[in-house]
Amino acid sequence: MILDLTREISADTKVFPGSPLPKFITWTKMDVHNYYSEVIFMSTHTGTHMDAPSHFVNDVSSIDKISVNRFISNALLIKIEKDSDELITASEIEASKVKILEGDTIVFSTLWENEVDKDYFFSHNPGLSEGAAKYLVDKKVNAVCIDSPSIDRGSDSNFPVHKLLLSREILIVENLCNLSKLSSKNFTLIMIPLKLSGASGSPIRAIAIDKNFLGPLKNKI
Repeated sequence: MILDLTREISADTKVFPGSPLPKFITWTKMDVHNYYSEVIFMSTHTGTHMDAPSHFVNDVSSIDKISVNRFISNALLIKIEKDSDELITASEIEASKVKILEGDTIVFSTLWENEVDKDYFFSHNPGLSEGAAKYLVDKKVNAVCIDSPSIDRGSDSNFPVHKLLLSREILIVENLCNLSKLSSKNFTLIMIPLKLSGASGSPIRAIAIDKNFLGPLKNKI
């Protein structure tokens, strides 16, 4: 199974308060130029996106400097349902019995993705506790991903979890969707950002591939 975990970006896409709404501007037209093209204006942290370490930390990697080897990794799904402003704790991660190895990517399903049309989606989302972030730092994970719009809870403007993970060059992916459709807790995750020079992040296409599907897939390549 191949599953798209990415939110569509359109002129109606909800964004963080204060961020620009995406704009799609027609640049060329078929009847004038013989082809279509568009100009896009939006934040690099729109929709399903990756935070580079430089998003909150000085003198670390921008999105274009991250090794492509990190964009395809073993992923572990941890389902912990959370309500507004609630935090995922280290003890809850341990209680999930998921065996985390160095280099794994951790994907948290809080079911907050179902609240995307609510006014409080960005302002009161759940996130990770600092203790949970430190636990994952100690595990030396590759990336931490979540179905809420921020890895920090929405009411925390100090962004402690962002700073803690990114200062250790651990990637962050936010605003995933369709996690409830995953049939396995262990899958391959592809998360490809644009190679934007000096940027602090990028929208991504996040794709989950069931490990049982990789065998037939390899035969087609």
